[in-house]
Amino acid sequence: DPDICRLLDTVFLVPPNPGPPDVAALRAAGEAAPKLLGGDPEPVAACHDDAGPAAGGGIPVRLYRPDANAPLPALVYAHGGGWVTGSLESHDRLCRILANRLAACVIAIDYRCAPEHVFPAALDDVDAVWKWAKEHAATLGIDGNRIAIGGDSSGANLAAALTLRLRARRLPQPRAQLLLYPALDAASSLPSYAAFATGYNLTAAQMRWYWDAYRANTPPQTPELSPLASADLAGLAPAVIAVAACDVLRDDGLAYAKRLRAAGTPATLIDCAGMIHGFLRWTGAVPAAVAWADAIAVATRATMD
Repeated sequence: DPDICRLLDTVFLVPPNPGPPDVAALRAAGEAAPKLLGGDPEPVAACHDDAGPAAGGGIPVRLYRPDANAPLPALVYAHGGGWVTGSLESHDRLCRILANRLAACVIAIDYRCAPEHVFPAALDDVDAVWKWAKEHAATLGIDGNRIAIGGDSSGANLAAALTLRLRARRLPQPRAQLLLYPALDAASSLPSYAAFATGYNLTAAQMRWYWDAYRANTPPQTPELSPLASADLAGLAPAVIAVAACDVLRDDGLAYAKRLRAAGTPATLIDCAGMIHGFLRWTGAVPAAVAWADAIAVATRATMD
């Protein structure tokens, strides 16, 4: 995509760093990018922060409500950022877009991040917010039977892992799972890691560092860490999976969609031509990202309905 090429040639020109990433710098960049590239935040009917579930002192959440009649369907949403960066602010614009296009209440989670909190802390937080949303659906003005789980990148990893955890506990599945350029293979073994190793913003080396920061000493083949390592993907929530054409994580999403379908789990795959990792937060600078967001929303609404 020509707008993506322009960003790669200008905004994303970063000198190589021979050492490990600076976590504070990564977090600052993660907050700055959507402000620079995301355009003006879309208005929603209501937006407010909440304390979230009380367990562990509370997990901050932010609720976005579109202009639609209650009870609303809902999307419990985990932000991306390699389990290290990201916040309610960094994904505010994207959550507004999702709320409006899905005509659903988006419940964004400010889960604990690595390296201060390693696996499974982030997943435990997503699990707790999921349970809280289900139990408080009436108070929140949402339809308890129409709650989906979703996320982008590392957040999509957490969404997919939650469906595996719920199945293991014999608990009801989400209405749908929305996985946006998901990270699903902790072994980083698929061909896209080599095909798009450098030159496309997120590098293979960076992604492997994120995996290591999050998993700590957890074996890469642990299914709740690496959903692609699960031997069985039957009985999970219907999925909408969007992948970027030029992304080290591209094959994670492609492989997961294929395996879900083989296991009898419905999976809609959206292959976003010309895009790179993270593009859905750059709708102010990349017009094609708006069109892809629309297409993803159409597929997700159909799945939730």
